[in-house]
Amino acid sequence: MTRTILLPTDGSATARAARHVAAHMARGTGDSVLVFAVAEPADYDGVEDEAVTAAISNYLRQAAEGEAAALRAEGVEATVAVDICSRVDAAILDQARKVGADLIIMGTHGRTGLARAVIGSVADRVLRHSEIPVLLVRLVTQRDAGE
Repeated sequence: MTRTILLPTDGSATARAARHVAAHMARGTGDSVLVFAVAEPADYDGVEDEAVTAAISNYLRQAAEGEAAALRAEGVEATVAVDICSRVDAAILDQARKVGADLIIMGTHGRTGLARAVIGSVADRVLRHSEIPVLLVRLVTQRDAGE
């Protein structure tokens, strides 16, 4: 039985680490990966700057295409989707339902304390509200590894 893995990306090193995990899990099993990017509208005082939103969307599409190409190079079936939405977590969950994903693999930036309280965590909200399993991947730095 093949699965569909949803791999949200924002072009970060943490998202690339999640891609490595997705590739490892999907390689040789016939599982497919949907690389999904969400651009938040560039909104200034209630007015969207459509040119900036388009530029962000284009950047994220290129990042997602790069992740998909890397997956394909490892023998994994990969496709790309990009959405524009002000709630990234909601867009990820909606996409998972839409494609019938069996698993979400995503990076977490590992913020704690005040930074997490102020900025929030898309990964945390996806984890709390997902109806399917979510695997969170944290980028391990040299500092984290105790070096």
